Amino acid sequence: MSILFVQHWDVIPGKFDEYGTFISNYYNPGLGKLGIRLVGGYYVKVGEGPRVVAVATVDEADNLRRAISSREYRELSARLSDHVWKYSNKIYVPVGRTEKAPYVIQTGVFKLTHYYNVLYGMEEEHVKFVREEVIPTMERLNIPVTGAWRMAIGSGPRMLAECTGRNLAVISEAIQNDHYRKTARTLKNKYTTDYSSRILAPTGRIEIPYLLSEMMKKF
Repeated sequence: MSILFVQHWDVIPGKFDEYGTFISNYYNPGLGKLGIRLVGGYYVKVGEGPRVVAVATVDEADNLRRAISSREYRELSARLSDHVWKYSNKIYVPVGRTEKAPYVIQTGVFKLTHYYNVLYGMEEEHVKFVREEVIPTMERLNIPVTGAWRMAIGSGPRMLAECTGRNLAVISEAIQNDHYRKTARTLKNKYTTDYSSRILAPTGRIEIPYLLSEMMKKF
C-alpha cells in the first residue's frame, strides 16, 4: 500500500534561482535516494497557498519513518529551510477505489483537489454519494477522480480527493458546468465541513527528469 507524503511551501522572495538549482540538483535526488519517490510537483494556480506542492510516495509507513528519521533527511530539510518558508507536510493513506492502485508519475496534467471533513454520522451516506454521483460526474466531465486519501498525520481537513485533467482548459470548463456545480454544492452542504478546493499546475521539475530518463532507456 502506497503512503502519500505531501509537502507544502513558498519560496523565499529573492531566492528563486538558487532554490531551483537546489531542488533539481540536491533535494529531489536526495529524497529519491532515501526511498521517498517524488511523483508530482505542482504550484497552486487557483486557491489558497502555500503555492508549491511536492507529492511523493513510500511503499510502507515504516519505510517513511526510517527515511524521515535519518541524518540525510534532516540535512536535506535544513538546507530546504534556507530557501523556503511556510513549510508543512502531511501523510495520507489511500481509501476507496485507490486502495490497491499504485500512484505513478503523471506527466503534463493539472489537478483539481478537494479537501474536507466528513460530517459525523454521515460516513456511509458520503461514501454512497461519492460512488454514485461524484465519480460518474467527474468522469463525464473529463476530470476523473484519480485519488482518494485520508490524512493520517498533519493538520487540516482529513479527506483529499484529487481529480485529473489534461490541461487547465478542461478543468475550467468542467467547474463551470451545471452538473459539477450541483454535485460540488451537494457534497459541500450535505456531507462535509471545512470544504475547500484548489487547481494545481505542474512545475515540470518532476515530469521533465522522468521523461528524459524514459527516453534514455530506449537508447
